[in-house]
Amino acid sequence: MVTDVAGFAASAYHRGIRYVSVPTTLLGMVDAAIGGKTGVNLPEGKNLVGAFWQPSAVLCDTETLATLPPREYRCGSGEMAKYHFLTGDDLGALDLDARVARCVEIKAEVVSSDEREGGRRAILNYGHTLAHAIEIVGDYSLRHGEAVGVGLVYAAEVAARLGRIDAARVAQHRAVVSGYDLSTTVPVELATEDLIALFARDKKALDGVTFVLDGPNGVETVTGVAPEILRDAMEATR
Repeated sequence: MVTDVAGFAASAYHRGIRYVSVPTTLLGMVDAAIGGKTGVNLPEGKNLVGAFWQPSAVLCDTETLATLPPREYRCGSGEMAKYHFLTGDDLGALDLDARVARCVEIKAEVVSSDEREGGRRAILNYGHTLAHAIEIVGDYSLRHGEAVGVGLVYAAEVAARLGRIDAARVAQHRAVVSGYDLSTTVPVELATEDLIALFARDKKALDGVTFVLDGPNGVETVTGVAPEILRDAMEATR
C-alpha cells in the first residue's frame, strides 16, 4: 500500500523526515495508515522489512471511497470484522463516517498503549497469520481484507480446538465475516502444508507458531499451537 511504502521511505530518508498520510481506501483509513507501522514485503513473507514511524497527521476523506470498486471496498471490511471481535462493537449499525472514526479510535487506543508491539498491540494481528500465508501462497489472488476474513474464521476454529471458545462463538465468526460480504473458506487450490509452512515465518512468531486467538479473556496471543490442531482447523475452514 502507498501509505506503507511512503511511511517507510520517510523513516529512512535523512534518518527520518515528517510526513502526512492521506489514505484513500477503506483499508488504509481503518487500519494501514493508523499506528506508525511501515514496511515492504519480501518474497519470503509480508512486512519483513520496515520501521515504526508515526505520521504527523492522518487525513481521512470518506468521499474518496465512492471511487472504489466493490472488491477494494471489501478489503477494508475485513479489518472492520476484526474490530468487531476485538471490541464487540456492531460497526454495521453505524453510518460510514462514524464507522471509520470508530475503527480509527479503536486502533489508536491499542497503539497508544503499546506502540512498538511489545505486548497488547499484537491483538491487532487477529486473523492475520493465515491471511498473510494465503496472500503469499496464492500469489495475492485474494486481497488483504478478503484474506483476513478467512483468517478470522480459521483463528476461531483453532481456538475452538484448544477449548478457548465454543461452537456458537465459531458460528458467530462465520456470520460476522459473511455479513461483510467476505468469504469464510480457504481457497481449495491452496495446499494446507504450504500455508502452515509459512506460519513460522510470520513476523510475530515466537517459540514456533504464534497465533492471536479469541478466548474467555478476549483476544490474546497464544504460542506453541500443535501442528495437528492447525491442520484440523484448516480442513474445517475449507
